Amino acid sequence: MDINTILKKERADAPETRADRSVCAEEVIFDGAAEQGVELDHVLPDYCPEIFRILKCTITPSVISESISPEGKLTIDGAAAIKVLYLTEGSSAVYCIDQRYTFSKTADLGRRGAQAHVTITPRADYCNCRATSPRRIDVRGAVTLRIKAAASTEYVLPELPQSMQVRTRSVPCCGRTLCAEKQFTVREEIDTGAAGIGYIIWSSTPTRITDLRVIADKAVIKGVVTVSALYALRPADGGGCTETENMTADIPVSAILDINGITDRHASFPELYVMSCELSPSESSGLISCELLIKCRVSATTEQTAQIPTDAYSTEYESEFTCAPVRLSYDPRQVSRQLTLRVTMGADVGELQTVWDCRSELSNLMCRPKGEDLLTLSGQIMCRAAGRNADGAPVFAEKQEAFEQDIPAERVSENTVADICVQITDTSFALKSDGTLDITAQAEMNGRLREQTAVDAISSASLFEDKPKPRGSEYALRIYYTQDGEDCWSVAKRFNTTAAAVMRENNVDNEQSALSGMIFIPTV
Repeated sequence: MDINTILKKERADAPETRADRSVCAEEVIFDGAAEQGVELDHVLPDYCPEIFRILKCTITPSVISESISPEGKLTIDGAAAIKVLYLTEGSSAVYCIDQRYTFSKTADLGRRGAQAHVTITPRADYCNCRATSPRRIDVRGAVTLRIKAAASTEYVLPELPQSMQVRTRSVPCCGRTLCAEKQFTVREEIDTGAAGIGYIIWSSTPTRITDLRVIADKAVIKGVVTVSALYALRPADGGGCTETENMTADIPVSAILDINGITDRHASFPELYVMSCELSPSESSGLISCELLIKCRVSATTEQTAQIPTDAYSTEYESEFTCAPVRLSYDPRQVSRQLTLRVTMGADVGELQTVWDCRSELSNLMCRPKGEDLLTLSGQIMCRAAGRNADGAPVFAEKQEAFEQDIPAERVSENTVADICVQITDTSFALKSDGTLDITAQAEMNGRLREQTAVDAISSASLFEDKPKPRGSEYALRIYYTQDGEDCWSVAKRFNTTAAAVMRENNVDNEQSALSGMIFIPTV
């Protein structure tokens, strides 16, 4: 049964009564993907030399903006940066074609989508490029937008008739999730010291959160974006590029988010993403204009205990009730781990003699509990290398392979749910004498762990006052020999009395305590 139908919402409860009978649950209301095709038919301008051989074509997707309508319709505006590197006839100089493909996608998040916080992860599925003529290229590719939306919903437990005996279960759970997010743009001029830059070959922008403070209904988040790039040097004659260099710059970022009700007693979880990065090099100097579109989010919650009704009966009238499972989360906690992934490229992949740079990226990530205090992270890693072969010709090689890694973590059980983000922070390489390339990728995993439990809660109850139960008046007390597994509640329900009366008559402090041997059962 869908959780929306589990517990009835009350229309006009007093605030105190509603708070006593409400529980909050954070649910994933949408977990899917939207696919977008990329098609480009491009004719080279007159000042560009003709194409002899295409070296490499890449598609780098990014999300420019997102919005959710009151009806729960998610609209995503995105862009795909298309980069084609090619050679002219009789030359080893590399030329570059940069184009931009924009698109828009929509997804229906449902009626609760307007209050959801959304995470969108774009990735390029494939990219094919061919030269239809020396001055014309045809690019075909596909982009997938992985969309995950979560919302915190308050459910109100049904108000049962006061004459009914109700058994409740104390269940730990999280309170209402407070969440706020903000998008902002950061612009920075990066001086590489080069005489001139032709174009950017590739880049990466891992983030790092350095501080989070909660002050007067506000969350202040500070972090660093590390912008690194491989760029081609501009030759003096203005032709194709033959030399490359690497660049790395740390750009500090900060934001203030208004979160009504947040305190330092909340467990707060910050997130920092680079939605898009545009690097514009200067041909006459070593300056690179960097424009970052950044999204930051802070979610916060507290732990509490909910009293969930699980069983009920009446000593006076016939009654019935229905139950449905409720999934509640508790014990939210931060997780942060450093990971190391290794990939070996064979000599047959690219015949690299000199390596300019190596990059790596992760996709199709999945994190799940493996056993006690252990998580398993699986996915795919794509490694790319650029350089020259023994003949001095430029070479671009890549290799993708699956990986699985066990990660120690505290208090992990089969009920643990992991919401994590993994990003590559550094990629190093070693070129061996046999032509193989050993690549080592350093990654950082950050996110939140929480436990999840399912409770069969009463969703509705009916009391039939036209069907009174027969009352025994021939005795006020009976003797009963308990069976294995019986407690005060089960005995009281069986003999139509109250658990409190059974506890009082037999000097028992807890209605869930197991009974053994002879007990006294009073009549009410």
